[in-house]
Amino acid sequence: MRFAAVPRPILGLTVAVVVGFAALAADGRLSRVDGAVLLAAYPVTVVALIWLGRRGLDVQPSGEVAKTLTKQPGRTRPVVAVLVLLVCLAGIVVGGELLVYAAQRLIGGLGLSQTAIGMSVLALAISAEELGRTVPAARAGRPEIAVGNLVGSVLAFFCFNAGVIALIAPLELDPVTQRFYLPVVVGTVVLVCALLLTRRLTRTAGVLLVLVYLGFVVGGFLLSGATPPG
Repeated sequence: MRFAAVPRPILGLTVAVVVGFAALAADGRLSRVDGAVLLAAYPVTVVALIWLGRRGLDVQPSGEVAKTLTKQPGRTRPVVAVLVLLVCLAGIVVGGELLVYAAQRLIGGLGLSQTAIGMSVLALAISAEELGRTVPAARAGRPEIAVGNLVGSVLAFFCFNAGVIALIAPLELDPVTQRFYLPVVVGTVVLVCALLLTRRLTRTAGVLLVLVYLGFVVGGFLLSGATPPG
């Protein structure tokens, strides 16, 4: 993927959100106060992105793709769009329930660590939805959509999702999460943003990121270990 522009403020905002989350979790706990801070930060990040976009600071494709963006997209009837939206929402809800059901069976039946399952199996299953949106966009020559979705997902997960969860039920973070998972997450986000500063994501960069992820999963299982069933 090649880009005509990847504004530094957008990348800086993404890094700041992840670093801020890690700072709040440094004491080993996400309290309701932390949740409120994260939740309040989410609309701020959205407004900041909108403000940057209005100033012309947004991710832009390069080459022939940039010349085709002025074409008007096909129109869809509102009724059809609403029906598709409802079906998708129903699929997300049902899929979420099935994920929780399957994860509980894996944890209980195989004696696997809850943290390791959550960070790998559940996270990968949820990310399949992200791939469904980003890969077609990238293949169609719309890297700005792919990267925009990734940035938006980071902001939503670390601010909105984490904020809501902490408000409902404060979280205690185990030592493995503090010493391994969070540092790797922060480092990976910084790495991705550094790669984006070059205004291109090559296959070599893709291989590097996949290797980082595999190291993340393997390291998590080795450090978290398994808990006895039952």
